[in-house]
Amino acid sequence: MAVLPDYRPTLPALVRRRFGLPERLTVLIVVALAALGGLAMVLAQPGRETGERLIHRGDPQFNLVYDGPLRSVEPRPGELARIEARRGRIAVAVVVRPLTLPAYAGDVAHGLLPAFASGYVEQLAAGRPGFELREQLRARVNDAPGYEVAFRQGSPRLRTFGRDLLLVPAEDQARGAVILSFRQTVRGPKALTPAEHGFAYPAKKALRSFAYGTARP
Repeated sequence: MAVLPDYRPTLPALVRRRFGLPERLTVLIVVALAALGGLAMVLAQPGRETGERLIHRGDPQFNLVYDGPLRSVEPRPGELARIEARRGRIAVAVVVRPLTLPAYAGDVAHGLLPAFASGYVEQLAAGRPGFELREQLRARVNDAPGYEVAFRQGSPRLRTFGRDLLLVPAEDQARGAVILSFRQTVRGPKALTPAEHGFAYPAKKALRSFAYGTARP
């Protein structure tokens, strides 16, 4: 294909001069890299997660995506959904529970939830030896706005790392609010190994896959 003088020298010509590679080979390499880049973009697009889907068709409707070793189990009393796994001395769980918020006129996500979270943290700390608040901040999971609280509790013999997200379907909508929780329990004082850290990763990924409704965002 002819190239106008204003656009010369071409990339293949520059590569040939600098590295001695044939121009045809340079073109093939560029095409292959572009194809790989397009594949990476497809794999990274939201809503294309692989794995099992948990769909809650009650009120509120929501869904999560999870991979092994996680498995969906019967929710415990007061829960809407539960995904969990256990290996050796470590156990992880992702749980969804309904959240009843007081009546509020205005921006629920930015006005009510931060104030509500203060009392929620007090409830978490009550009766939990060794409770330590590690983080609290505004959050958003896919399209759901909310407020996030991270903590740890327990003793060297039995430690729990927790993260709770107080979520609402929309910034001005309290109906359908949920508590989306992650729990990681570790027995024994030894630090987590890289393999144990990796074991907890699918649960953290499932936590962030939460979406209101039955379709993926």
